[in-house]
Amino acid sequence: MGGRGRLARTLGALIVACLSVHQAVADERVREAALAGAWYPGDAQQLAEYVDGLFDAVEVSPPEAPVRALIAPHAGYLYSGKTAAEAFARVKGSTYARVIVLAPSHRSGFRGLSIADVEAYETPLGRIPLDATAVNELRKSDLVTADPIAHAREHAIEIELPLLQRALAPGWQLVPVLVGELEAEEYPAVADLLRPLADESTLVVVSSDFTHYGPRFDFTPFPLDEGTPDKIRGLDNQIIERILAADGPGLLDVQAQTGITVCGYRPLALLLHLLPADARIEQIAYAISGELTGDWGSSVSYVGMVVTSPGSLDAIGGAVEPEQGATDPPIDEVDLRLLHGLAVLGVEYAVLGPSEERTSDIRRAVEALPHHLRAQAGAFVTLWREGHLRGCMGYLEPRQALYRAVLENGFSAAYKDMRFRPVEPAELADLQIEVSALSPPRAIESYEELRVEEQGVILRMGIREALYLPEVARREGWTREETLSHLARKAGLPADAWRDGASLEVFSSTKYSAPYPATSVRLEGAAAAAPDRRTSITLE
Repeated sequence: MGGRGRLARTLGALIVACLSVHQAVADERVREAALAGAWYPGDAQQLAEYVDGLFDAVEVSPPEAPVRALIAPHAGYLYSGKTAAEAFARVKGSTYARVIVLAPSHRSGFRGLSIADVEAYETPLGRIPLDATAVNELRKSDLVTADPIAHAREHAIEIELPLLQRALAPGWQLVPVLVGELEAEEYPAVADLLRPLADESTLVVVSSDFTHYGPRFDFTPFPLDEGTPDKIRGLDNQIIERILAADGPGLLDVQAQTGITVCGYRPLALLLHLLPADARIEQIAYAISGELTGDWGSSVSYVGMVVTSPGSLDAIGGAVEPEQGATDPPIDEVDLRLLHGLAVLGVEYAVLGPSEERTSDIRRAVEALPHHLRAQAGAFVTLWREGHLRGCMGYLEPRQALYRAVLENGFSAAYKDMRFRPVEPAELADLQIEVSALSPPRAIESYEELRVEEQGVILRMGIREALYLPEVARREGWTREETLSHLARKAGLPADAWRDGASLEVFSSTKYSAPYPATSVRLEGAAAAAPDRRTSITLE
């Protein structure tokens, strides 16, 4: 990735420097650079040239799938800059709406997550605005604080920012998160908190150095001798293997057993809990400071990794935008069969892979949908195989058009439910595909108001929450009390939490279930599916 001229780099740096002067807003709360001029160049032009030079030395091929996350070191650029550039070069020129940086705190101990109470971060290359909407949503959780001591001179977020500023196309916003102390069982809940933000338009960056060896770091598990370099590499490999296996609990176990001084082990474990099931993790760089300095008695390891994921259906099915504010008729059986057909198309797209034919089928099906299926609503798609759950994905809130929610959740249930391996083509014929269209949730004051076989229920307490569709209680034959006790345990709470302190919301669900492939449905003004087609909606 080379060949960029010195003049172009100089002009680019000057433009950035000039823009940064005019960006200043008098009353804006800004986290100013603490390391500029020490850990990296403090002059905008020199910094831009230095970072661009790091990128110019990296030769990479375009990734085969979208990059969803990077793991990069956070030492001074003299030591770890080359390794970090190997990672950030994978997104050079890419466009993202949001960047979430997950980093450890080196200066303060706190529980949960901490986000600085600022509106922007600043480097010599300019100011980076925070994604205020995303940050405000995270602050609703009791586990998110703003520890001023933790952020004052913390380098683990700041060191990544100039690399991001020179790598990404302009326009992105920042969600800077320090990860503090978490119990092992809290990682899934915290990942659930972040997951709605980690969409296909978001890059997640985990900032971490690896083994810190030597008295300076109070970590000498073996004596300094000619075997020290290999022993350091062996320690690092134990963590690297858990990352490549996407094994968050295993990573935490290795850290607990070895005491390994990987400063970002908590953000790394959180990332592994956050990733979609189709994520592919690749190690692309590794270095040890002892190799550079010759001082193996005080050595830090640096690792670069890239996480890719095929993504979902963002490129297709978008011909019809959600419509809000309309008074929609009740969903009838014909509507449900149409939605079921879209779920089938989403499952096929996940299992059989993209093709022009499948993409064309989805687009034409969407264009022919009746008006009221384009209104926003929550939806779930559940897959069953031989009577056993095979995947279930959805969202309760009406985030987008109902048809779109069903299409995407069909894809995700087959490919992204992290409890299961992706559905294989040979399994399609055995699937039962269930679609649930949901009403918006409403709070109830007493658990006695829950109509257990008619309503779905959400239980919330602190950062913990869980929900059941109404089908669950009907299928299991549970009473109201049994349903709530099982739901509390699902949320990781005591079985009686619903009696005291938990809040409850209810919603209705309209369900349709049929084997794969679904029965074809004739749409008004469109031809019926050809008899040899496998999906329910194929429009000419």
